[in-house]
Amino acid sequence: MSARRGLAASAAGLLVLALVVLPRALRGADAAEEEVRASFRRVLAAPEAKALMAIERSDPFGGEPSRENGSVWILPGRGLRYRSAASGGQEIVIDRQKELFLLYSPSERTVYRAPYARAPARLRRLVAEPEQFLRARLDARAEARAVRGRMRDGYRLHGGSLGDSLPEVSVWMSRDRGTGLPHWVSIASPTDTVWIEFRNWNLASRARPADLALSAPPGTQEAPLDPRELLERGGGSGESR
Repeated sequence: MSARRGLAASAAGLLVLALVVLPRALRGADAAEEEVRASFRRVLAAPEAKALMAIERSDPFGGEPSRENGSVWILPGRGLRYRSAASGGQEIVIDRQKELFLLYSPSERTVYRAPYARAPARLRRLVAEPEQFLRARLDARAEARAVRGRMRDGYRLHGGSLGDSLPEVSVWMSRDRGTGLPHWVSIASPTDTVWIEFRNWNLASRARPADLALSAPPGTQEAPLDPRELLERGGGSGESR
């Protein structure tokens, strides 16, 4: 159970944070906010967007950070899917049209199922009302940071833009210089810091609802999913975080 909670926190909680706002520095505050929105708008205006994700979370006790690679599919108005690239890695699917919220755990050989209405509210709004995320107050300010030994232009955002429940969260992001699409996102709290890298964005001209299908084999057993598990940070080893 703790492993499921931990990865779910990465997949759902980090998606909430990473996909709300994204991007790069320019010149004044007004220009900065427009750059953030313009970069994210390109993702949300596409019929379907897919990217590779690398997630690194620091250990609040000073140990080695936990790392996870995966892929995310976003179909604005329809749904989203996250799949870990780890051996036995889990998947999350939110499908608005089919009214489904699913978590597949290969290690448990189980698909956990809940109604779409019980998915995290911010992920539902990202699916159903993506433009809402472009109207938040960001208070974006230009700020360069060192990422893997290289200085990168980016933005520091007002933490409250992610919601009143996250007042102590600090968010920074940078966009890819070549494509202008979201690249780096840093999310820091008083206890830990998460770095997310988006790579190889593919903005498709047509949506493929089949991309929201789980990879679970036919006949995989099912069980109810308690969505509160997605909002809990799992303890234990780095692999479960």
